[in-house]
Amino acid sequence: MSEFNYETSIWGHGKASLKLSSPTFFRLRQCLDSIKDLKSGAKVMELGSGAGQFIRQIKAIRPDLVCYGSDISEHAISLAKQANDGVIYDLSSEKKLPYEDGSFDAVLIFDVLEHVTDPGAIVAEAHRVLKSEGVFHSFVPCEGDWASFWNLLRKFNAGTDLTKMYAGHINRFSKKELVGIMKSYGFEIKKIRYSEHVLGQLLGIFSFFSMDRFAKKNNLQQVNNEQYFYDLSKRGGGALQLVKDIINSLVAVESIIFSRLPSPNVHIAVIKK
Repeated sequence: MSEFNYETSIWGHGKASLKLSSPTFFRLRQCLDSIKDLKSGAKVMELGSGAGQFIRQIKAIRPDLVCYGSDISEHAISLAKQANDGVIYDLSSEKKLPYEDGSFDAVLIFDVLEHVTDPGAIVAEAHRVLKSEGVFHSFVPCEGDWASFWNLLRKFNAGTDLTKMYAGHINRFSKKELVGIMKSYGFEIKKIRYSEHVLGQLLGIFSFFSMDRFAKKNNLQQVNNEQYFYDLSKRGGGALQLVKDIINSLVAVESIIFSRLPSPNVHIAVIKK
């Protein structure tokens, strides 16, 4: 299997939204809750910001914050800068952020730790660039957790490498392992919430099997899920978009109702001590 190419697959082209029908709704909501106590002028950085959809919307909702985005992809940073959204974007390496110690009041990551060869190094860098009492907010899909449908499928040798092939996931954490990593680098747990319990997981599995079928049919090594479903919606017209909106809204409602009930999709906010 070839190495995942992060210059080919760029995430974050779209716009994060608090609309119930947006797939970004619950992640954005939880993040905003984690940083709600930040004062005007506080500095916030999204690590692994891609083309900027989350940090861009955070800046739009909280224009009083000084917002940064960093990513290892030159292409992603170039696209993000074109938005002229008031966010400062910087290129980084996987294990070293281009910022001084204690630079930020909050660091945010969405869908990053499952991608990296050394997740501990990422957490350590977040700790380094945070001020004392700074907030580190993360969303991490824990595919190795007992509650993960992916974990169950892999016991039957089904869909074994789909998330690795089409999303670059190389780590399969459990919730216990994720919390352990945070604590081992000097963070104190502030809040944990969960999302995509049943319907959300089934939708994710369907999406990856659908992409796999498309990739094999077209002899592709890599498919960007954002672009794939954007193109699918365009071909399907308004009817398909309506179906997507309804399904996304149901997933969001499921996440709201059961947010304190464990699932493999973990929103965790920790504090630097």
